[in-house]
Amino acid sequence: MSPHGKPNAVSRPMPAPPNHQLDPQTTAPQECPPSILWHALRYLFPPACQLCGVALPLYSTKLNLCPTCIAGCTQQPVAACPICAEPYTTSMVVAHSCAQCVHHPPPFKWLKSMGIHAEKLQQAVQQLKYSGRFHLASPLALLLRQCLNSEITDFAPQAIIPVPLHPKRLRERGFNQSQLVAQQLGNALNISVNSRYLVRIRATRSQTDLTRQQRMQNLKEAFALHGTMTPQRILLVDDVVTTTATSRECSRTLTRAGHEVCVVALGRTRLDA
Repeated sequence: MSPHGKPNAVSRPMPAPPNHQLDPQTTAPQECPPSILWHALRYLFPPACQLCGVALPLYSTKLNLCPTCIAGCTQQPVAACPICAEPYTTSMVVAHSCAQCVHHPPPFKWLKSMGIHAEKLQQAVQQLKYSGRFHLASPLALLLRQCLNSEITDFAPQAIIPVPLHPKRLRERGFNQSQLVAQQLGNALNISVNSRYLVRIRATRSQTDLTRQQRMQNLKEAFALHGTMTPQRILLVDDVVTTTATSRECSRTLTRAGHEVCVVALGRTRLDA
């Protein structure tokens, strides 16, 4: 307190010179040291899991998901088809393709998912899709990349394309959840996302209560290409795959134009038909 009754000014640290080097023992990231304000905000508003809300360590990863939710979202079946990721009901020692891929080979090279569409992952997808929790697109996309990093790297995609919605459905919902995930995945991989090339030209009935064959017929010729693109390796992004009907029809439309397609999805479920 000054003699005039006014509080003394709070001393502030001098800014570091441009060539300032952090102490090797510091716990802050070396490439981008956080500001004092950032540290203060982390203490005042500690990070929480974006899915369940449980408190996270102050210096948590960019995923902002707790270990329990990460484990629940990335649960894989004991055995699955190596081409379409169809979960098998029993454990198989020798990897083999499912009956559908053997008798009706898909137009995509492979399809992989982050996990089984159940419990935690189902909750996350439903919150993103129906509750408007758009912020979940980022941690889910980062987790998808983390789980399938080797497969995506080996394929070396040149472009990312989300499964499109029909304009009528897009107007009703206001957003395309696959596009949100694709955009975040593209940012993480530094790959361009094209959401206008593959379009849905026919409004189809809901797939929910349809059998595998009915879904295939329902989506026949439902997609088209808008404009032209030189043949590329395309990574198709979907939210949930059940029968692969959507993935097959989208991939068929793309491969007809000379593209090579692989598919990634957040969740994979199984439809007994």
